Amino acid sequence: MTMKPFADDSAVDSIGDLSAENASNAVTLSGSVEITRDKAGLKRAQSLKALVDAICGELEGVDLPDRLERAGKSETGEVANPFA
Repeated sequence: MTMKPFADDSAVDSIGDLSAENASNAVTLSGSVEITRDKAGLKRAQSLKALVDAICGELEGVDLPDRLERAGKSETGEVANPFA
């Protein structure tokens, strides 16, 4: 993993087919990653753990709001249709 969570609005990192897209107020994970019982699977699992540990490290020990209101997102995480 090379990106620093929440540091910018442009970094993207991948683990298998799982993409982590960085933003200053959120990290979005999409796709999938297969953790196989071999050395390659171990490497993917360690990369995923490093990503989650980095995200948690940025969130822990700071004063966070109870809930962050994100423009264009509903309670279900669906984005409002800009063409509607």
